[in-house]
Amino acid sequence: FGGPEVVRVATDVPVPRLAPDEVLVRVAAASVSPLDARVRAGYARALYAPMLPLILGRDVSGEVVARGDNARSFPIGAQVFGALSPVQPRGAHAEFVAVTEAHLAPKPTTWTHAQAAAVPFAALTAWRALFTDAHLKKGERLLINGLGSTVGGLAVSLARARGAAAVAGSVGKRSRARVAESLGIENDHMWTYDEKNAHDGSVLKSLAAAATHFAWEPFDVALDLVGDGKNGKNSEKTLARLLRRGQGRLVTAHGDLARLVGEFGVARGAAAASVELARKKVLFRVNEDVSYTWSVMRQDAEAMRRIGEYACEGVLVPPFVETMALADAADAHRATEAGTTPGKIVLEP
Repeated sequence: FGGPEVVRVATDVPVPRLAPDEVLVRVAAASVSPLDARVRAGYARALYAPMLPLILGRDVSGEVVARGDNARSFPIGAQVFGALSPVQPRGAHAEFVAVTEAHLAPKPTTWTHAQAAAVPFAALTAWRALFTDAHLKKGERLLINGLGSTVGGLAVSLARARGAAAVAGSVGKRSRARVAESLGIENDHMWTYDEKNAHDGSVLKSLAAAATHFAWEPFDVALDLVGDGKNGKNSEKTLARLLRRGQGRLVTAHGDLARLVGEFGVARGAAAASVELARKKVLFRVNEDVSYTWSVMRQDAEAMRRIGEYACEGVLVPPFVETMALADAADAHRATEAGTTPGKIVLEP
């Protein structure tokens, strides 16, 4: 664990052996996610340390070149994309990776491999938060803290596909124009957290001020993809107060489960996380009269199947991607941490 300098490109790694339900994918592209950079830096160390040396990479797009004994969904030569488990020790930053076939979908023919590799993990994160944890329904209003992120953009596409009535949220000034153009979010549905002047010249110092200025109606679901401290302190409280009382649901992707497991180990960390989550559930219900939960990406074969269908139908908008060679993985980590790329960095072997 450490800085980007600890990333090494090995040349003597054997091709993975396949379990009966796995396929071997020749990697055409694999994204470098914020999770990859955090794990490399020591995030959830107690969980990942026993797996060292790790091959990072949670997203993959490529070609099926071999199948396990029970794998029959994809023929040899099929072009596929999908996500790996967050705790899989052999990831997609390699020439070949073994993937459970249920966690793959046909690659959209209109997408490049690089575009496809930027989507699955983030889309599954958004899917779980919106539909499994928040139970977003047709006709409901969605507020997103972090519209400019990959997860945020895909959450917008997925929510609209499910019939969300309105989507609004926060965005950084570097991402504002891109979000408006690619996702069609109107100016009066965005608050730029690092540029306090609204498009009409009004000074808006907070998301709450933007909600008042633009006369946003209460939301049914709020999704926090930023966490407290980055777009101002107490972002969870701000989001909660913009929800419909009694029925609003606040979901954050920045819960403490992984941090506590990394700090105390699986058993003690999971127990501490359960206590902390229960405390916050009560706190938000009593103080704001909304429900509260943490959302953690998990493998979901049915969700991946639907994401693949949405992608092929043109419902999902792939994020902007910048490609780098697999040999430059350390530089890709530096760029990911710097946050200067407006989208995803994708490695190509």
